[in-house]
Amino acid sequence: MGDDSTAPVRTRVRWGLTFPIALVLILLNAFWVIRAERVGSGPFFSTISLFANGLFLLSIVLLLNWPLRRFAPKLALSQGELLLIYAMVSVGGALAGQDMCSALLPLLAHPYQFDNATNNWLERFGQFLPKAVMVGDTPTEKEALKLFYQGHSTLYTPEHLNAWQTPVLLWTGFVAVLFWTMLCLSVLMRQGWQDRERLPFPVIELPIQLTEQKKDTLWTNKLFWIGFGLVACIEVLNGLASLYPQLPTVNLQHTDVAGTGVFATSPWNAAGFTCYSFYPFAVGLGYLLPLDLIFSCWFFYLFWKAQLILSRLMAWDVTPDFPFVREQAFGGYIALLVFLLWNGRSYFAQMWKRIWKEASDLDDSQEALSYRQALVGFLIGFLVMVGFFAWMGLSPLVSFAAFFIYIALALAVGRIRAELGPPVHDLHFSGPDHILTRSFGTPAFSGQDLTILTFFYWFNRAYRSHPMPFAIEGLKAAKDVKMSQKVMFWGLVLAGAFGAFAALWAYLHLSYDFGASGKMRGGQGFSAEGYNRLNGWMTQPQAPNGIANGAMVVGFVFCALLMIARIKFPWWPFHPIGYAISGSWSMNLVWMPLLFAWILKGLILRYGGVRMYRQAMPFFLGLILGQCLVGSFWHLIGWALDIQPYSFWGG
Repeated sequence: MGDDSTAPVRTRVRWGLTFPIALVLILLNAFWVIRAERVGSGPFFSTISLFANGLFLLSIVLLLNWPLRRFAPKLALSQGELLLIYAMVSVGGALAGQDMCSALLPLLAHPYQFDNATNNWLERFGQFLPKAVMVGDTPTEKEALKLFYQGHSTLYTPEHLNAWQTPVLLWTGFVAVLFWTMLCLSVLMRQGWQDRERLPFPVIELPIQLTEQKKDTLWTNKLFWIGFGLVACIEVLNGLASLYPQLPTVNLQHTDVAGTGVFATSPWNAAGFTCYSFYPFAVGLGYLLPLDLIFSCWFFYLFWKAQLILSRLMAWDVTPDFPFVREQAFGGYIALLVFLLWNGRSYFAQMWKRIWKEASDLDDSQEALSYRQALVGFLIGFLVMVGFFAWMGLSPLVSFAAFFIYIALALAVGRIRAELGPPVHDLHFSGPDHILTRSFGTPAFSGQDLTILTFFYWFNRAYRSHPMPFAIEGLKAAKDVKMSQKVMFWGLVLAGAFGAFAALWAYLHLSYDFGASGKMRGGQGFSAEGYNRLNGWMTQPQAPNGIANGAMVVGFVFCALLMIARIKFPWWPFHPIGYAISGSWSMNLVWMPLLFAWILKGLILRYGGVRMYRQAMPFFLGLILGQCLVGSFWHLIGWALDIQPYSFWGG
């Protein structure tokens, strides 16, 4: 798409119609996500880049919009309005995901509920807990917690509402500021990534094509319906087989081979959790990626497994966590960020001139905010986050360092999605809390600091449902359909604030119904991980881990060398982003579909060229939508029948 940043905005957006629809869907979607991921056993919508339930809700809106377009076009939603709704719902879904707000509430109550004479948690670190943002410190709150964990009750009693209202409002405000900060950062990056570097933003491609309103669209393409129908039929069969076990199935899900066959013997058992799978949606997403990245994802996945096996063979794994895959991947992420900043130095120089009202090549008149406003908004948001954790008791310097690392990782995740759009990007256990204590050792921090660092755990345990990419993808979609950046921006601001509140409400509602220690799953376990780690920090102080720090340096240097080689040699097949993301847990689930996508795309490009690649794309988009729609539908069926539904994705 050409650079038309000064072109007039042509797509209409009716705030009074679009925002209410989006807010209702955000509320329903938050309930749906937590119902699927916390009460049920999947599908785990928020652990993949393209949310299946978001596509499902978009398709429902499109279905309802179709007769309006035909019989009452003035009432029908435009493409810009549809994409605004989709973007807002996606942000709400990310915040409700199991690596964001649904991991928060149990963290606020866990030590008060599970302290006992064996662990002595409250005696050890109770005086450091930020009681103003937690629940359980008073007898009334303790009583409210009993039913929160037991269930068979209701949130809607004065005692329960009073116990939770202050923490919920405070944390809603924090999440809103967190997302505001990332939105301002997205405004600063959008023009450089989209208009200057022309990054493809693969994850938003399907929603854009689904909402097109010209004569020949994806919906009229035969190959699209062939791909959609093929996967839909398989998933209908699999769903029926979950209800009627006598029916055959076509297993598309991952199967763990750890502990079986050769993987039951040393050194091969060092590979750990290792899967094969056939997820069609991952094949479809893989087809949208550059060929070198698809190759690098599955190649470096096997590369990481080889490191683990070699470490067992050479007995290097007597050192705990060796070969420090997480730390190597973290170093790779930081290398990507450094190269991003270096390669964009001319863009940032022009932006700086624009901020100070000097002559500049950049025009920010069509952006959601001027660059000066975006920079000020970012700095204010960053300082508010630092101040919030300092108010909770974290040393200001540690708080600053922790959020600096978080923003750096958020920017790297956003860049990865914008440039390459992989199906997964989790980076488990690599957040600021982990990196700081590994790098400097736990004795470098006070008991107060270690306790408050634990409150980074809920939004840094993994980055599977990170909201940053959805912010910049929304702004990109607005530019593509010539929609006002300001409307998209403020819609996303509203989605961030309301989405956080909706997620916390939905979790509380379901917890008092099913019990956080009953049918609810995951959240309590995540909290136990965080507080057990804190207990370990205090009872068994850990010195700075020199080997782990060295692994970060190795990851940084290796990823940097890959980037240099990619620039120097056009034929170079190894992509640095593949190295950075393939050591993650989720890559276990999709490496084989990406291998299939690499083979298919490579053959198509070799024997049919770019023309055949474009002609075949609707088929692969059909694979994505077919599995996402039918998989989401089966969850709703299981929910309605009050049974464990078929789950197409077990991430």
